Amino acid sequence: AVLLVRERGRLMYEAGLKRPGSMLAVIGLDEETVKDISIHSEAEISNMNCPGQIVLSGATQALAEADKLAKARGARALIPLKVSGAFHSALMEPVIAEFSNIVSSFRFQPPVIPVISNVTARPLTSIDSVREELVKQLRNCIQWQGSVEYMMHNGVTIFYEIGPGRVLSGLIRRINSDLQTINVSGVEDIAQLACQEGPIS
Repeated sequence: AVLLVRERGRLMYEAGLKRPGSMLAVIGLDEETVKDISIHSEAEISNMNCPGQIVLSGATQALAEADKLAKARGARALIPLKVSGAFHSALMEPVIAEFSNIVSSFRFQPPVIPVISNVTARPLTSIDSVREELVKQLRNCIQWQGSVEYMMHNGVTIFYEIGPGRVLSGLIRRINSDLQTINVSGVEDIAQLACQEGPIS
């Protein structure tokens, strides 16, 4: 799994060199307004993070036009992301075939529990669907808000963010402030979870 993550990162970086671009977080506008901005700027919606926070990806000129249009529409803030490419957009297409071949070469086990696709915001239950979604994710918009809402509507009330930072936890609380988030960023956090009584749900 770690090797697959490494290869994905390498290819996304290479795509950014072949077809330069970046990403721009648009704060304070609704989905329909941002869709209209994307059409007129040639930027693409790449992340649906939470209500009022949508990310655009595209070439530098496209994002500059999107920035101008979003300001005119009353965006509360426009935040350029410090990334090396226009991820989850058409600018990733040069590396999709190679990544697909890499994914196909890995041996997967059937999911023991459903894995929620952040492209479709629906569960993946087979090896083939997991492989397909891993490749689609390079090019397609990430439906983070939809994924969280799907899990919430299916009874999930506690979300664990594994790794450094609390970005995802913050997005989850903006989606629904009643949801509980727990950060697992180090050995001490893992040890604390291991001491909890009963299964982690």
